[in-house]
Amino acid sequence: MWELIKKRIKFQPTRDNNYYWGLALLQAGILTIFWYLKFDLFEPLSFLITFLICGWGFVLLWKSDNDLRFKQAQTRIEQLERELLYTKLMITPAHLLKRNRR
Repeated sequence: MWELIKKRIKFQPTRDNNYYWGLALLQAGILTIFWYLKFDLFEPLSFLITFLICGWGFVLLWKSDNDLRFKQAQTRIEQLERELLYTKLMITPAHLLKRNRR
């Protein structure tokens, strides 16, 4: 399905599917609020449905954002570990490196 969307509208998704589904659900929830207010259909059940749709969309966006931040932090930590190891190897004398190997 993503391939069809990419071909038709030149859409380049950079985030995971949870992000886009969350955005779609939030927009659907906002549209239902306007629909209910325009036609005076706002009842407790419709409020509950709209609240659940918006809540679900918000949770998906939150999950996507947390996953992205965790991935970025993990790659930064790995980069810092490589730099630290490289610095340690450059500073430590060679005879001490041989003794620590077992």
